[in-house]
Amino acid sequence: MTTDLSREALLASLAVEREALLALLPRFSDVAWRSVSRADGWTPHDITTHLADATYGLALITLGELPPPAALDATGWMQVDALNQQRREKNAALSREKAMSRLASSFDHARRAVEQTDDLAAPGPTGPQRTKGNWLERMILHNRIHREELAALLKDEG
Repeated sequence: MTTDLSREALLASLAVEREALLALLPRFSDVAWRSVSRADGWTPHDITTHLADATYGLALITLGELPPPAALDATGWMQVDALNQQRREKNAALSREKAMSRLASSFDHARRAVEQTDDLAAPGPTGPQRTKGNWLERMILHNRIHREELAALLKDEG
């Protein structure tokens, strides 16, 4: 994660992740989009729809527009494995175009969350253990981690 929790640094990091993901994803063949997978079976399609859901959700949670949908662990982050699997199943039928569109839209909400968060040092949506800035930073890191996984899958495809 970045050590600079300024709005400008968050916006710059968010823009890097958006650009990188939206450039990487079209490089998957139509077959690989739904067939190449991580060890747990998640495909580029699954990861893309997951990122769209997570980025959108974390943005709204940080803005106080959506309550956290899962319990927190000892580190102050949500336990979302079951929710992620439910969303994966629900999103399975989405077209590639719809998944890409949702991902792009989720970054618009993320940008709005960064721009509209008054105080990045204020307690986050689950209390003072994590600030609003921490939640926004986590959202960006989440995209970076999954982008790196997608890049590795793309190498495996080739």
